[in-house]
Amino acid sequence: MSAPPPTTLVALPTEAAKPLAGRRSVRASSESLESFDLLACGAAAEEALQLALARPGAVRALVLSAVPPPAGGPLIERFAALKIPTLVLFGTRDTQIPPEAGRRWRALLPGCHIVWIYEAGRDASAERPEAFAQIVLDFLSDPAAFLVNRRSGALQP
Repeated sequence: MSAPPPTTLVALPTEAAKPLAGRRSVRASSESLESFDLLACGAAAEEALQLALARPGAVRALVLSAVPPPAGGPLIERFAALKIPTLVLFGTRDTQIPPEAGRRWRALLPGCHIVWIYEAGRDASAERPEAFAQIVLDFLSDPAAFLVNRRSGALQP
């Protein structure tokens, strides 16, 4: 079995980082890429969905973290039609986003994987960086074969 081709990860800045990064730099950097994976946290999820819709053949996989439940509507319906492999991550100690949000994402996006990271709150990437990175890398290595965690088959403890 051959290794998957290397890919580039484009991370959309959070609201707090936008003044430093700027939207134009993220869009400009992604425009020059033939294929890329897309990562967004919190409020940047909507921008990630819009970028995926703008470049449907370029986005290989999408990772969303700490995202509120989707409202549905035309943006989600158009994105669901693209069938981009999607991973949505939540912390089990997140007090702002209820577990129902994961079920909403899964219902609206075919093939969407939901993972809860134990002992993490709203910012799982900062609170449990090793667990967060392991899940994201496992997913991005082969989105079609993703099984939560190939080594243990369990949610991230």
